[in-house]
Amino acid sequence: MVIEGFVDRVDGWIHDGKLYLRVVDYKTGVKSLSLSNIWYGMGLQMLIYLFAIERCGEKYYGKPIVPAGVLYAPAREGYLSVSRNISDEELAKERVKAVRRSGLVLNDEEVINAMAHDDGKAYLPVRFTKDGAASGDSLATIEQLGALAKHIDNKLIQIGRELHSGQVVTDPFYRNQVDNACQFCDYRQACHFDEENGDRVRYLSKLKTHEAWQKMMEEGKL
Repeated sequence: MVIEGFVDRVDGWIHDGKLYLRVVDYKTGVKSLSLSNIWYGMGLQMLIYLFAIERCGEKYYGKPIVPAGVLYAPAREGYLSVSRNISDEELAKERVKAVRRSGLVLNDEEVINAMAHDDGKAYLPVRFTKDGAASGDSLATIEQLGALAKHIDNKLIQIGRELHSGQVVTDPFYRNQVDNACQFCDYRQACHFDEENGDRVRYLSKLKTHEAWQKMMEEGKL
């Protein structure tokens, strides 16, 4: 199975003889990384890029590669809906929120400090305590990233086998009316999904971040 794609941007930081790389993808709309979706095999693109670069990048860059994370970055600044009486300080905070990145970042203080300096840290998908410690669901240890890479390998193998076997079951995932596979599907007109004729949606419960990590870490031990 061969997968092809183009990365918008790759940033690197050389430290102790290793090259830490993060993948950045520009989005004009709202996009966030969901570990729940990744567990079910959706939204894998950015992480496929990251782990492909980790495995093949040393030959190209000449240094061992360490995955530092993936970020979705807004490609445009939208309009803010705020009160006309909002203070300048509150307005500045709302502007930062509007262009804050989403994604996954390696939970390493030196790596995080290399990604952004001073006020620039506000744009990372990470919360900081008063003493500067990072926290939040967007942080991942190197062990978690390893389990995530293995999980994605397993999903790609599963998808490849299903394609090779000719599996064309009409069972799109469904959570609710605004979160389902049919909402923005390019093949909706050709699919002719019809529950009255036996087609069924797949209800996928939304996992909390720690639940998704737990499943992937357990899978990685198998």
